[in-house]
Amino acid sequence: MDSALNRVRRVINQCDVLIEVVDARFPTRSKRLERMVRRRGKKLLLVTNKVDLVRGDVQGIPFSAKTGRGKRELMRELERLADGEIRVGVIGRPNVGKSSLINALRGRRVARTSARAGFTRGEQWIRLSPKIMLVDSPGVITWSDEEELLLEDALDVDKARDPVSAALKLFSRHPEVLEELELKGEGEEALEEFARKTGKLKKGGEPNVKEAARMIIRRWQRGDFHKPKNK
Repeated sequence: MDSALNRVRRVINQCDVLIEVVDARFPTRSKRLERMVRRRGKKLLLVTNKVDLVRGDVQGIPFSAKTGRGKRELMRELERLADGEIRVGVIGRPNVGKSSLINALRGRRVARTSARAGFTRGEQWIRLSPKIMLVDSPGVITWSDEEELLLEDALDVDKARDPVSAALKLFSRHPEVLEELELKGEGEEALEEFARKTGKLKKGGEPNVKEAARMIIRRWQRGDFHKPKNK
């Protein structure tokens, strides 16, 4: 059976330009995929999607499939790189919004989208302009770090063995989440505080930090945190 990584290798081989999509909330780049692209002499563009969920500057081309931000800039860059017809591939980890980015570029829904990680099963070629052909490819997980997968919305929190560690990593990287949750403590104390506030208690009144962590990670995956404040 053809693996997702083999399919991505095939896409890289077939394309002239590769767009690596990362999630603005945790913009983890795949060094392995980038090496594969560069070894084959292909051009690489970095696009940071979901910028509507963060504050501040990001790397690469800022993009929001939800609002359409960055669409013109990305299309201009692709047209600039086009010498005759070019084939463009979209790569990245699961749930960073690759199919949604394609839909935003095309202007209508041409690539299937789903909140479920790994929904895209095969390649779909799409013509963006007379010079540009675009292909979608499956998300690739290049290492098995459960905490990272949870925080990048590439793993269902209900399937996680240790959601507490992921929540603690979230607090460490984004302490502003504690402020948004109106929690005074830090680390596990914050989880205990959140469990009490939300009524997630075990028998005897002990705070259920594991369920509290799941609730927080679910909210993170939904994009409830870091939305820009109204001016």
